[in-house]
Amino acid sequence: MTAECRNWQEEFMDVNFVDQRLKTRFFKIMDAFAASPGKSTWAATGSRSSAKAAYRFFRNRDVSKDELLDSISRATVEKMKCADAEWVLAFQDTTSVGFGARKAIQGMGYHCSTEQRGMLVHPCIAVTVQGVPLGIIYQETNTREKRKDGSGTREQKRSKPIEVAE
Repeated sequence: MTAECRNWQEEFMDVNFVDQRLKTRFFKIMDAFAASPGKSTWAATGSRSSAKAAYRFFRNRDVSKDELLDSISRATVEKMKCADAEWVLAFQDTTSVGFGARKAIQGMGYHCSTEQRGMLVHPCIAVTVQGVPLGIIYQETNTREKRKDGSGTREQKRSKPIEVAE
């Protein structure tokens, strides 16, 4: 792969914010996250006020999750074109992201149990046959509106007719 396809900022070069200041703010937030990928938002951004600014940014009506993902997908397609690979593989899988019993998180559904809040994330990731990840082609997130039915054994649930199964 060529060097010009490796910069993380290229993932978002064509993201369309209504205000250029949003793009500047976004790059500042992403610089902090890239420098500290395993840290919380507060720890990565360095202060309470910076963390609050990051949270406000992502709550902004003019910031679209779909636009950010579309920008990443377009950048991944470009990286696929410039990869030194005859084949590019597309892997997909589903994982659950849990937030425990926190009820204050808006838009969060249930996952894995009757009490845990969270979401299911299903990405499709492009990878060369040499194992070099190129990026996300597509990603979908799902939340369960209702709690998962915790009653009955696995065999009892599987024996239900499909019409009544959840």
